[in-house]
Amino acid sequence: MEISRKPKSPVSQSTRADETAKPAAAARPVEKAPVQTAKDGFDSAPTGGARGSNFVDRPKGNFVDRPTGLPPGTPSALPASAFTFGSGHVAVRPFAESAARAPVTLQASATPNAKVNDLQTTTSTVSFDQDVKLDSLKLNLDLAHTYKGDLVVKLTSPSGKTETLHNRTGGSADNIKGSFDLAAFKGESTKGTWTLSVEDKARRDTGTLKSWSLDAAGQTTGPGPIEEPQKPLSGPPVIAVFDGGVDFKHSDLDDAMWVNPNEIAGDGIDNDGNGVKDDIYGYNVGYNSGDVLRGSGTDHGTHVAGIIAAEDNGEGNTGVAAGKAKIMSLGGLYNGADLLTNFERGVDYMVKMKTEHGVNIRAVNASFGNEYRNPADVKRWTDAVQKLADADILLVAATANGNGSNLNDVPDMPANIDLPNVITVASMDKHNDKLARFSSHGDKVVELAAVGEDVLSTVPGGGWEEMSGTSMATPTVAGAAALMFAANPELTAAQVRDLLVQTVEVDADLKGKVSTSGKLDIAAAVAAAEATLTEDDTTVAGR
Repeated sequence: MEISRKPKSPVSQSTRADETAKPAAAARPVEKAPVQTAKDGFDSAPTGGARGSNFVDRPKGNFVDRPTGLPPGTPSALPASAFTFGSGHVAVRPFAESAARAPVTLQASATPNAKVNDLQTTTSTVSFDQDVKLDSLKLNLDLAHTYKGDLVVKLTSPSGKTETLHNRTGGSADNIKGSFDLAAFKGESTKGTWTLSVEDKARRDTGTLKSWSLDAAGQTTGPGPIEEPQKPLSGPPVIAVFDGGVDFKHSDLDDAMWVNPNEIAGDGIDNDGNGVKDDIYGYNVGYNSGDVLRGSGTDHGTHVAGIIAAEDNGEGNTGVAAGKAKIMSLGGLYNGADLLTNFERGVDYMVKMKTEHGVNIRAVNASFGNEYRNPADVKRWTDAVQKLADADILLVAATANGNGSNLNDVPDMPANIDLPNVITVASMDKHNDKLARFSSHGDKVVELAAVGEDVLSTVPGGGWEEMSGTSMATPTVAGAAALMFAANPELTAAQVRDLLVQTVEVDADLKGKVSTSGKLDIAAAVAAAEATLTEDDTTVAGR
């Protein structure tokens, strides 16, 4: 279905829609050094050395820079062999020789007749009910457009794997009509929702996505090993806060934390067999332990967690998804190894916990980042985020605090990775009417904005403080995503991302700065998620 709503005012990230703002609780004195060296994401090249050409001075006050972690090449505090978990293996089980392996052909089609507008993305979906391992897949497409050099067309499988089948062919050609053989999907399962996206990257040429279909050929399960089915997920959505560790003893967070049901606290034993001892509330990626509070950046991580899920208990702030989601802490991000290596370790932990241990991880908040100019590093970042996509985990990423710098052509990782499970966030000012003075932007790489100035939230030791930065805007969006997953657990990461993008409230100050020209509208996003409960067609136009 195509969803269009009258924009509504977004819900405050520090109070729920049905309550008045609470006075700030008594807080301990502000500690100014929790965030790793308090550097902007662009004050130096990723390998160190002289400042980059887009260096900007850091704003004053309660502003906290998006952390950048240790530089690439930093020696690890632990050898790589210490990190024994990960998703590099596939669990298999043999099938009896007598089991049938029958060839199967499937076909699914859609006739959305959806308009393709300038500088927007139109998506359409089809679904298969049968679980067939693909030998071949063919896409039949009828896309009328006056100039196909404007268009990027992609297909995304139910697992999140994406293949680009058309990327702005030049010349005077028009229309995209015909069949495409998609060998890249060989081995994928057909079962679930397949998403076709058509992005128009230029002006003055519109078109229509008339129809499309998939012809799938494969085999039912038979002799030989196949992948073990993923453990069933249950319980409220879990949002991973990938940062400095979260203070799980804080009175506003103690009941909001995810607790590992298969681990015994303090016994020094890896009870659940995941490779980490005593990982009760999450994992420390820098030190390969369950002690999430070891290392720097705990003020930053605890503040981020409170914006998402601080309890509605009459003190401090109330998180966007209070009572609806749980927080998993991935701490130690700024210690032990460089940012990229630690990110890869954390991704492996999350994927393993979701796919092999049944933890309902739906999104990860990434209020960090840096510029990576080495193509090999960019590939490592992209491969790690693709692992999240394959596990159906949404990545909510902060753009840089660059005082108005444009990041369209900057390899800012992980925020500027172009995958369907990534949504990138800029910051609005505290009045929610202008882009915050400290925030970067980019209408090709940043989807939307949310309030990130003077945000009250939790800090270690039982207090609350106001902080400002894109780091504070990002968990507001992660909290909204948590509410959407709670409203409809069947939604995929890509679908929630698209609904967030489609339901923004357009703001004049954001035109040309973010791709939607809009800011987060929590009420509209949640209503859109609820609407999918009774609709079969989840076509979403927007971006």
